[in-house]
Amino acid sequence: MPLLEVCLVDNSPIKGYLGAVLKKPDVIVWLRTSNQRKVVFQIESAISGQLSASFESREIIKDGIDEFVQQCEQIIKDYPEHDILLDVSGGLQLYALLATEVFKNADKEVTFIDTNHSRIINIKTGEYKTFHFTMTVNEYIALQGVQMDSGTRFDPEIGKRSALSYFIGNNMERVIPFIDKIREEWIDMGDNKKNIQWRMDDPYHRFTIIYESSDNKTRFRFGVTDRQKTLEITKDGPEYLFSGGWLRELAFLRVHRSQYDDVRLNVRLNRDTFPEGIRAESMIDISMMKGCNFYIFQCFSYPVTRESFIELKAVQTTVQLLNAKGFIFMAHRPHRGFIERVHDGGLEVVYGRRLCNFSL
Repeated sequence: MPLLEVCLVDNSPIKGYLGAVLKKPDVIVWLRTSNQRKVVFQIESAISGQLSASFESREIIKDGIDEFVQQCEQIIKDYPEHDILLDVSGGLQLYALLATEVFKNADKEVTFIDTNHSRIINIKTGEYKTFHFTMTVNEYIALQGVQMDSGTRFDPEIGKRSALSYFIGNNMERVIPFIDKIREEWIDMGDNKKNIQWRMDDPYHRFTIIYESSDNKTRFRFGVTDRQKTLEITKDGPEYLFSGGWLRELAFLRVHRSQYDDVRLNVRLNRDTFPEGIRAESMIDISMMKGCNFYIFQCFSYPVTRESFIELKAVQTTVQLLNAKGFIFMAHRPHRGFIERVHDGGLEVVYGRRLCNFSL
């Protein structure tokens, strides 16, 4: 018999998408609210090239409990020649409970997809099966109805600079004030940069920076007194040092150590594909797809200012728009008010010694 899947729609389209691609039904009936038409469209667009299923959408009436129960009963009557499966991974908890009762009483299978542990749970028996699911960063973003313009999988130069990135991260208390100071000197030069050398005054750690304007080359010498390393960066040295490149690369190195399906650096989103009126951040430092979950890592390399709160708000909006889990990496120790604002937005903040030891 053909398989019919009844799916309670969630504002996060990944759940409906998983229900479809894992079970591969012949027919899908979406139970959705009036505000979830776009979510259904996004799911159908993503799976249309993978399945030959037909779709039907039925609208849930808000606060219409009796009507909802009747809707569930009617679906069973409308498809007598189908095996029927109910997926309660999405939707409001009340409707999930009501639908479960109706379909269980009709001796139909009821499942729930646990996205945090990649498993399908049979509600009737309590048994579960794990599944392996892979999706790229750009595929996930497209599922959210947003277009990704660009993103780097891995730049070998990051590996070459890793020792310096870790040196800065492991010695932030000494190095960051030094970088903040010489950044001002760099900015004061204006557009006509000149040859310059900076040396950090520290009895234990050596950090010397030499910039050669003729070749736009920056040479770094760093480490403890008797074990110093040398690194040369052409063109991008000042950006790496003064614009937070080292922090983004350090975060990328830490994230890259995690078990993941896809990681992208410097992700650029197409603002024209944002919902109207949404002021989200379109430039994401790092994005990662791990199992069924999508992560955003944003780096703040400057001391906290009023602009930091504005940037944080934009990042929080992007996290919500993409149904992601968000982390803020910081070069400077944030004050309590900023930490509270990060947490209020559902994000986590990482700074200090946690940077070089971060793992999911």
